[in-house]
Formats: sequence, structure tokens, C-alpha cells
Amino acid sequence: MSKLITDEIILDAINKGLSALGETPQKALWYCLEKDFKFDRNKIPEDFEAFEAFEKTLKGFFGLGYTFLESLFRQELQKATGEDLKDYKTFADCIQGLRKKAENVKK
Repeated sequence: MSKLITDEIILDAINKGLSALGETPQKALWYCLEKDFKFDRNKIPEDFEAFEAFEKTLKGFFGLGYTFLESLFRQELQKATGEDLKDYKTFADCIQGLRKKAENVKK
């Protein structure tokens, strides 16, 4: 059964994906993103433009390695929502698509 997407689900999927880096590197990455790039981790899921900027920043940090993290984010999001995400091009597309689906359900 599908579950509607929430900010908490998005942030949890990101954190679980980043946990593949290890606890200390994950904390260091969040510190750098918050201090140097002014990202507020709790606001990232709320604002699609901020989310896209976050994704672009991670791509800059990790280069091709970002594809590994993105696949982890997608796996965690799929587990949490029960949605098939294979038709979405990027993690940001997944978020946007699931948000639109949730809006349609609420109508």
C-alpha cells in the first residue's frame, strides 16, 4: 500500500542514504552543508528550489559518486512510500512527482 510523502519521509530517506558514508563523515557533511552553504536540513524537503540546490551541491561534492547516494535515497524513499520510482529521472523528480500525487489524493 502506498503512503503519502511527507517532509519527514524525505529527510529520513536522505539521512539513511547518507548513513552509507559512516556516522562521522555524515555529520561532517551536514555541518559543511549547513555552515558553508547555509542549508537548513529541516527546510530542504519543504522548498523544491532549495532541494534542487541541495542535490546540485551534493553532485558537486561527490561527482559521479552522487549516483550511488541518489540510488540509496531512492531506495529509502521507495521503501517508505511503497511507490515504484523507476520512471523518475532524478531524486528531485521523485520528490516532485510524489508531492503532486499526494496533492491529487488530498483533493
